[in-house]
Amino acid sequence: MEQRKPIIIQGAMDVEISYLKETISNVEETELYGYKFYKGLYNNYPIIISKTNIGLIQSAVATFIAVTNFKPLALINQGTAGANSINIHNHDIVIGNDCININSYITAHKELDKGSNSLEWELLTFKEGKDELVTWEADTKLCEIAISCSKQHKNGNVVVGRIGSGDVWDNEIDRIKWFNEKYNILCEDMETISSYTICNKYNIPVLGIRVISDNELTKEEYERTSAIEAQKYALEICKKLIKGE
Repeated sequence: MEQRKPIIIQGAMDVEISYLKETISNVEETELYGYKFYKGLYNNYPIIISKTNIGLIQSAVATFIAVTNFKPLALINQGTAGANSINIHNHDIVIGNDCININSYITAHKELDKGSNSLEWELLTFKEGKDELVTWEADTKLCEIAISCSKQHKNGNVVVGRIGSGDVWDNEIDRIKWFNEKYNILCEDMETISSYTICNKYNIPVLGIRVISDNELTKEEYERTSAIEAQKYALEICKKLIKGE
């Protein structure tokens, strides 16, 4: 019998994978190159929970290890994120139909003693011979499945849009608004772009989903426990993916 390809669900912190570990059965912990993976079953289908740790490099390494060692059917990167829009709130779910790197930019030309202004910078992806802003796409089918699960989320709204990803925790209101108004970014995290980049290169279906844990624009304070909502949503996606819907 052909071995079934697992579905990988990623989370950066313990709080972002604890519910998943409690929900899947027959959990077996393994460690590869310092990264933890938890193999188990959900609805009798193989699931691997990956703790990526925080940040772009950590997530990239964890994703590479997962993709090359487990050859997954699909990969879902989930967790918490800060909002970049006044129209989304704590406990809302963002389905990332695409993602851009907010750590990759070119600064404005400034003479000595003229200061610095991040609102004059431009997001840019540096490529030999042609610099441009690269947008990484989610898998279309996974995105459609995720949208179809929206009625299962009872504690907030579900929106589809762009995730911005970078090793930064933004607290400056003007910069948060700038990301939203200029680049249509709905929320920021520190891992999604890595998963999209690696999975796109390896032709692995990938999707990022984020639960809003704080919103500086609306003064909604950080709620660490909101992480459970993204994990529940990821499992709803798995249910339909397993059924072939």
